[in-house]
Amino acid sequence: MKKTIYLVLAVAGIVLPMSQFIPATMAGEFSVGTMVSSMFANQLIAGVALDFTVVVATALVFAGLEAVRLRIKTAWIPLAGTVLIGASFGLPFFLYLRERALERSGRQ
Repeated sequence: MKKTIYLVLAVAGIVLPMSQFIPATMAGEFSVGTMVSSMFANQLIAGVALDFTVVVATALVFAGLEAVRLRIKTAWIPLAGTVLIGASFGLPFFLYLRERALERSGRQ
């Protein structure tokens, strides 16, 4: 059951952000510089951006260590997905892979 929830969240983590990024990109509104400057437009938004940055860094470290420990060969997919799509895809997809590895090893 957990695996299914994580997989559904990973799909939502692709669909929801891309529903905003793709139209913005096609309209010529997307640029990395604009995104970064918007993330630090004021102290409130900067605080949220920095908080999110620490969460993503923590998730990447956790995923990397767990991937080695559980010998998850496809762990590069959620790691690359986090960089290319976002943590909303990368973290739930990694948790899906982790649950699958735990099931296979009988360690749940």
